[in-house]
Amino acid sequence: MPGVGEATAEKLREAGYRTIESIAVASIAELHEAAEIGEGQAKKISAAAREIAEFGVFVTADKVLERREKVGLITTSSEQLDALLGGG
Repeated sequence: MPGVGEATAEKLREAGYRTIESIAVASIAELHEAAEIGEGQAKKISAAAREIAEFGVFVTADKVLERREKVGLITTSSEQLDALLGGG
């Protein structure tokens, strides 16, 4: 992740933060305490992780619908099961 050096990355890993998403959902206080990093650094890391993971980004219902319409469907080869699952 940009702005995170090897020493800080190692502290995050040792504290159990192994993915961008796990950092993005952690509070600043949790990052600060668990990884033993400064509060300011925890705030920057949290913001960067949220941006990369696109957490907290407002998306309108129109955009969500547009994305959903582009998703391909996979059939189970059973029309009834496809209808039940909303696939096919």
